[in-house]
Amino acid sequence: MSIADGFLKDTYTMMMAMERIKQPSSFLVDTFFPVVPATAVTTKIGVEYRKGARKLAPFIISGTGGVNVAREQSQIDWYEPPMMGPRRVISSDDIANRSFGENVYSSMTPEQRATQLLAKDLTDLQNMIVNRKNKMAADILLNGQCEIAGYAADGKVVKTDTVRFDDWTQKLIPAIKWNQANADIYGDLAEMSASIQENAGMVPTIAICGKNIMDYILGNDAIMKYMNISNNANLSLMSFQPRITAPQVMFMGRIMSLNLELYSYMETYTDEEGHINSFIGDDDVIIGIPGRGKQLHGAVTLVEGRSFKTYVGNYVPAYRANENDNTVSLAMYSRCVLVPETVDDWAVIKAK
Repeated sequence: MSIADGFLKDTYTMMMAMERIKQPSSFLVDTFFPVVPATAVTTKIGVEYRKGARKLAPFIISGTGGVNVAREQSQIDWYEPPMMGPRRVISSDDIANRSFGENVYSSMTPEQRATQLLAKDLTDLQNMIVNRKNKMAADILLNGQCEIAGYAADGKVVKTDTVRFDDWTQKLIPAIKWNQANADIYGDLAEMSASIQENAGMVPTIAICGKNIMDYILGNDAIMKYMNISNNANLSLMSFQPRITAPQVMFMGRIMSLNLELYSYMETYTDEEGHINSFIGDDDVIIGIPGRGKQLHGAVTLVEGRSFKTYVGNYVPAYRANENDNTVSLAMYSRCVLVPETVDDWAVIKAK
């Protein structure tokens, strides 16, 4: 039994198959929003976040039972997580001739080609959703908000919304741009690290940098002065040993005095207009506490067999056949919104 004839017609079975597929890496999401709670059974989700706080315990005098202390207030907004729904269509023309990578003298039938195409589309569509999540993460980390534009089948925008974290304020534009040799790069990183420590009560341990940042660091007078100290046992502030750790991800080095690891992130995406863009700007630096943000997923409701069915899952594939058009299609649906633990967990430096 082929994939197309077997499980691809059943959404529940496809969802179980999706759970066995290793998801592609998405550096920003994996670093800052790796927690995935159970999928909500509703389409609307309460997005709750808070400001960090470090209150002092009150002193009391003898005989006092205690002093009531107010709980930290959180901000909760209700969102209908944006629906992502990429789709691929296969027509009889697509499978009439050999496909890419197929042997020139092939005995593969059109039905077998359709099976291969559907299996490949299943992975490709999930990758598209993961890339969209990564773009959402970049927007939230760089701007404190993410604009959502919903598209109809004809590609026209029909609805826009914004997921906004208004209390996020930790953004620095240096007085001396980092492309200048006399810029205070170390001081700017230390300032943002101190801001996160003060507001979140935790030490940020990772900095995600645009592709130009490594050149700025290596051309900085002060940093080169620190690196050229003859006996580094007298002053061991930082160490740079660049190496590629993943596609488009380079470990730059470590600033030991700040307990900060630096990575260069050069990954790109293709937008709806076909333009290639970087997930983060070439001159951006995101400093933060990894491992605390969440991916909140909502249920997906589809029309099947002339009735509505609701599926609770992070990724919901749907196979459709249209005998009138002589086509089959595979769509992948997901409702997701990214939420930080606190809005003080990260800061941004606009280096230039």
